[in-house]
Parts: sequence; C-alpha cells; structure tokens
Amino acid sequence: MTLRFEAACPEGLCPGWSFILKGDPPFQASKFEINFVCERDDKIAFHFNPRFTESDIVCNSFVSNHWGQEERCTTFPFGAEEPFQIEIYSDHENFHVFLDESKIMQYKHRIEDLKTITKVQVLNDINISSVEITKKPFY
Repeated sequence: MTLRFEAACPEGLCPGWSFILKGDPPFQASKFEINFVCERDDKIAFHFNPRFTESDIVCNSFVSNHWGQEERCTTFPFGAEEPFQIEIYSDHENFHVFLDESKIMQYKHRIEDLKTITKVQVLNDINISSVEITKKPFY
C-alpha cells in the first residue's frame, strides 16, 4: 500500500466534518482507498475502496481485528485519468458519499463513539490535486 495523504484531528473527525478530495486515477489504476481511522484502537470506521479491476466500490469497517460485512456500490462512476471530486460527510448515523456533487451512497456507522475517528488516509492508485477538511452544518 502506498500512502498518498494522511491527516490527524485529535479532537475527532466525526460527526459534522466533511472530507473533500480532488484527483484522478492514473491510466493503469487498480484501486484506491479512503480510510477513516480510530488511531487509539486500530479500527477503521469507514473504508471506501473503488476497485477499477472489478468496476465496483467496496465499503467496510475493521473492528475487533476483523473486517465486517462488505457493502458494495455497483454504480462505478470512475474512469482512468478522469478528474473527480469525492466528498465524504458524516452525520450522527451515516457517512454520506458524493461524487462530483451527486450522492452515490451512504454507509451506516458501525462504531458508537464517533469522536474516536481521528485520522483520514488516502492510499494507492490516485493522483491527488487537493484535499479539504472542514466542519459543516448538519444536512
């Protein structure tokens, strides 16, 4: 895995924070990942994983040293070398995922204490042009 971006927020990234990533996948992209991590206990609260080889988006959580049940979004709006903007916003119940300002999915929180989500990471096959992390009012 190749780490492309990482940011920590010790006071917690959820709920109410928005993560916006602008970038494009390289021509030979296999997959990339965005992970919302609970640093203190090695949990991944939200794993967002577009897989170009499967034309699928896989989402999951890693809790108690195990991956949970995968959720898949079979709408695959990504193309090699095509720029995009992803926004992931968290409220008290879900992560909401927008691609180029259109909602493509939501993912129900699988951990209880959202304030323990203190890090966001971007990994693997993506060229990042910008990242923005901001506090937003609830939708």
